[in-house]
Amino acid sequence: AFTEDDVEVLRTCACISKLPPDSLGAYVISMCQQASDVLAVVLLQREASVGGSNSKPMRVVPLFEKLDDLQRSPSVMEALYTNAVYNGYIGTNFARSQEVMVGYSDSGKDAGRLAAAWGLYEGQEKLAKVSKAHGVKLTLFHGRGGTVGRGGGPAHLAILSQPPETVDGRLRLTIQGEVIEQDFGSTELAFRTFDMYTTAVLEHTLAPPRQPKAKWREVMDTLSE
Repeated sequence: AFTEDDVEVLRTCACISKLPPDSLGAYVISMCQQASDVLAVVLLQREASVGGSNSKPMRVVPLFEKLDDLQRSPSVMEALYTNAVYNGYIGTNFARSQEVMVGYSDSGKDAGRLAAAWGLYEGQEKLAKVSKAHGVKLTLFHGRGGTVGRGGGPAHLAILSQPPETVDGRLRLTIQGEVIEQDFGSTELAFRTFDMYTTAVLEHTLAPPRQPKAKWREVMDTLSE
């Protein structure tokens, strides 16, 4: 028998199927831990007829938040990319593109700021590597907040500090809370913010940062334990 939560999810998917195709962008799976979490959403959309003959289903975006989940994320995506159903799903509907969201707030609370920052760095490196190996165009979606503990700080420097080959001309991030007014409170502020993001993405893509030296990695591994 279905629980109340089950019924709510099924009704939500049925409602989504009746909306115009461009009404919603992505289905973000909070606290994603395994490949079946993503496949379940793909199945739900299919059963609810989300993305009929004249439209596409919603993009399914796993969100890896805690440190263990970030460390496990490359193997989760590897399992998805080697799954025949999912491989066909992203190939048919999204030209072999995949979004993956990484969380800053929960990972920081879970492991501490330093360990979380290093876990995010290494996780993104490995996600980019496994996606490239399977011919998938990866877009990393950063769930940053306004405070330092939630990944906040100077946006230009934050983008430039991302691992090499993880930006590659595209980036997605959250703008929330007080940051909305701060960055988009007027037309001039909005244009300045877009200029800053565009400049940083171009700079990272055309002149990517150096790979960390092996010794630096050893130090970070020790400090984050």
